[in-house]
Amino acid sequence: MAIPTKSQEESQGEYLAAMGADLGPVFFALYKEVVWLHAIWQEYRTIYGTTPEQLKIANHAAGFFFKIVQDELWDSVLLRIARITDSPRSAGRANLTIQAFPGLIADADLRLQIEELIRISLDKAEFAREHRHKRLAHRDLLHATDASSTLSGISRRYIEESLESLRNVMNRLDAHYRDSTVMYQEFITSTGAERLLHVLKRAENAAVAP
Repeated sequence: MAIPTKSQEESQGEYLAAMGADLGPVFFALYKEVVWLHAIWQEYRTIYGTTPEQLKIANHAAGFFFKIVQDELWDSVLLRIARITDSPRSAGRANLTIQAFPGLIADADLRLQIEELIRISLDKAEFAREHRHKRLAHRDLLHATDASSTLSGISRRYIEESLESLRNVMNRLDAHYRDSTVMYQEFITSTGAERLLHVLKRAENAAVAP
């Protein structure tokens, strides 16, 4: 997904025109959330999940710093997955979540399709919500103090599957209303982690050059 060339107002206007005054604003707000979630995950994978050489460059340059970055990016992804799949209401207030979509869709067949895709997405995101509740948004006392207290398993594969399920929800709506889909997983930037690693590698080579 390339860096947008349209203004935010122009893009939002297109979604409102295609999806209406109820669904359009909610979809556009979640679209931005899902884009940013994928961008963060891409930066994480660039440093920590592409090749051993990438991680070696980071650790050699500033191992402690990049360990903090690793943990914070990982937790940020979990929090965002949990937030995007939250209940549509909590404490009497509406939440920005994919679970709000069905109530904003007039077409009965489309609504059923979206409900099924959301059900799958909620299932794929359960691990993230558990970690959010017990370790991130709240610090569960039992989990923090009892060595035998464990959380459900977590892996990069789980995150990839969760992101795919979110894309399926978003793109089904985009395909229906705008006859298009978004390559959320292909966020393009020239100033991200890949650029940073390139600069660090050049600095490392210069330092050892005779």
